[in-house]
Amino acid sequence: MQRIAMACVLLMLSDAGASEAAPGKKLPLGMFFVAPDGNDAHPGTRERPFATISRARDAVRERIASGPLTSDIQVIIRAGTYRLEEPLVFGPQDSGTERFAIRYVAQGDVVVTGGRRITGWKQSEHNRWTVTLPEVKQGKWHFRQLWSDGRRLPRGRFPDQDMLTIKTVSKDARTLAFKEPLPSGNLGGKDCELVVIQNWSIARGIIESSTGNSVTTATPMGYVGHRWTTASPGKHAYLEHAPEFVNDAGEWYLDRKTGVLTYQAANGENPNEHEFIAPVLEELLVIEGTAEKPVKNLHFVGVRFLHTAWPIPEIGYAGIQAAHYGDREIEKPTFAVPLAIRLVYTEDCGFEGCVIGHTGASGLGLGAGCRNNRIVGCEIADVGGNGLMVGWRPKADKPPRQWFEHNWDRTRDVPVSNEISNCYVHRCGQQMFGAVGIYDAFARGTRIVHNLVTDLPYTGISIGFRWDTKPTDQRECLVAFNHIHDVMKVLADGGGIYTLGFQPGTVLRGNVIHDVHRSPYTHGGAPNNGIFFDQGSKGYLIEDNVIYNTSGGAIRFNQNKKSWHTWRNNSFGVKPGDPGFPSEAVQKAGLEPPWKQKLLGR
Repeated sequence: MQRIAMACVLLMLSDAGASEAAPGKKLPLGMFFVAPDGNDAHPGTRERPFATISRARDAVRERIASGPLTSDIQVIIRAGTYRLEEPLVFGPQDSGTERFAIRYVAQGDVVVTGGRRITGWKQSEHNRWTVTLPEVKQGKWHFRQLWSDGRRLPRGRFPDQDMLTIKTVSKDARTLAFKEPLPSGNLGGKDCELVVIQNWSIARGIIESSTGNSVTTATPMGYVGHRWTTASPGKHAYLEHAPEFVNDAGEWYLDRKTGVLTYQAANGENPNEHEFIAPVLEELLVIEGTAEKPVKNLHFVGVRFLHTAWPIPEIGYAGIQAAHYGDREIEKPTFAVPLAIRLVYTEDCGFEGCVIGHTGASGLGLGAGCRNNRIVGCEIADVGGNGLMVGWRPKADKPPRQWFEHNWDRTRDVPVSNEISNCYVHRCGQQMFGAVGIYDAFARGTRIVHNLVTDLPYTGISIGFRWDTKPTDQRECLVAFNHIHDVMKVLADGGGIYTLGFQPGTVLRGNVIHDVHRSPYTHGGAPNNGIFFDQGSKGYLIEDNVIYNTSGGAIRFNQNKKSWHTWRNNSFGVKPGDPGFPSEAVQKAGLEPPWKQKLLGR
C-alpha cells in the first residue's frame, strides 16, 4: 500500500518551469497566477492571484479571443490542494497555436483532487471508529473507494485472505453456490459485492440475497454467452463490503441507509490525526475538441491529479478484457470504464511530470482524433482500471458483434503519432484486475518507449484489439526499451506484452521483461508469458528483447505463427548471472537517466 511519492520530484520539476517575473517588474501579457489563498475576483497577477484553475482558464480564454497570440501563455499554479466541484473542461477556445503554447505549470506540490476530506471521527468500540455523512444518507453521495494519507484502504472482505471455490452456477449466472460455507445471515441490502476471478478478467455484482453457501446477485456474474469470462464451477471468488467483514486494521464499510462510515483502526490509531479522502467526481479533466476544431498545443506540467470515484454500473461489471465490460455477448453494447483524464480531438497537447492516481476507474486516455500528443515523465499509480490508453472509446454498439473490434467510423478519428515515454506505471487494476498498464488499439504510429511498468494483476502493455488477421487502423506501433516486471500477479492468459491482430510496421524492440507471475487462484490452463502473441498477431518485428523468470514460456502463440513475424537478436530464458546474459542491452531499457532520477530518486 505505497503512497504516490512524487512531491519532491514535482518541486524539482515545476520550480524549473514555473519562473515568476521578479517583484516590481511588469508581468508578461501571457502570465497568470493561481493560489489556494487567491480570489477569483482578482486579476490573476502574482500579487493578486486567482483561486481556481477554472478562473485562470477563463482568463486565458479571454486573452486568446482578444487577438492573435504573440507569445506562450503560462498559468503558474502555486503549491496547494485544489478541490474540484466539477471536472475541468477545456475546448478549442482554450488552444494555443502552431507557434505558441498554453501551459499550466505547477509551482511546488500542486494537487487537483476530485475527493473530499472526511473528518469528525468518533470511537464507537475498541478500535472501531465511525462518522455520519448526511449526504450519503440523503442519497446524494456514495463511494466505493477511500484513502488515508495516500493509501488506498480495503473494504472488509470474506474470506480475509483465501478465496471461495464456486460449486454450481445457475443458467442466468446470478445464483452461485460455493464449496465453503458463507457467513450466517442475509447479505442482501448491504451493498455487498461478489467478486469472481475469471481467466483474464473479473466480474463484480451486488448481492441481492444469501443463504447457507450460496448468493444471488442483481446482475449476471460474467459476460453471458462467453464461457471464459462467465462464472463457472472451479473458479474462485470472494465477498466484499459488509459490516461483519470489517475486522482487520484499515478496513471500512459505508452504510448507504444510515450514512455511517465505519473504519477499523490499528492499535493506538486515531483517524482524526490522518487525512481521509473519499471521491466525489468520476472525471477530473476533459480536453475535448471536434474533428473540425481540435484542441491544440495545450500542456500540463507537474500537476498531481488525484481521487476519482467509480460506482459499479447498473448492469454490474462483467469484465471482458482490459477494463471493458458488458453483460451479454453479441446481443448488447459493451463499454469502457471512465477515465480520470479524457482527451478527444486534441493535437500537439501534452502532460509532463504529472501524477495520475488514486482513481476508481482508468487513468488517462486518448480517444478519437488525438494526434501528436505526448505523455512524458508521468507517474501513473493506484489506478482502478487501465493506466494509460491510446484508442479509448466509451461504447461499442455495432451489430452483429457489439464489441470493440471495429475500426473507427472515420479516418479522421484514428489516433495518430501519440507518445507515452519515460512514465512510471504501477499498481493499476486495483478495482478491475483485468486492466493493463498501457493500452493501444486501432491507432497508428503510437510510440510506447522507455517506460517502467510494474506491480500489475494482469498484462503490462497491450497492443491491438482485433482477434484475426483482418487489416485495421492498428499499425506502426513502436514498443521499445520498456522495463516490465512483476506482472500477471492475479489473473491468467496474458504477459508482459500482449498483442492482437495484424499490425504492419509494428516493432517490439529492446524491452526487458521478467518476473511474470501466476497466482494459485487463476482458472484454466493458459500460461502467463513474457510476450503473448494472441489471435491474428501478424507483421511485427521483434528484436533485442530480453525475457527471463516467467511462469510460462518466454513467448507464446495462439492462432498465429512465429513465421508471421521477423526475429532478430532476442534473449529468452537467460537470467542475470548466467553466461551470455545481455547486461548492456538491459541497461538501455526503462526510464532514461533524467526521468529515473526524478521519478525514482536514483
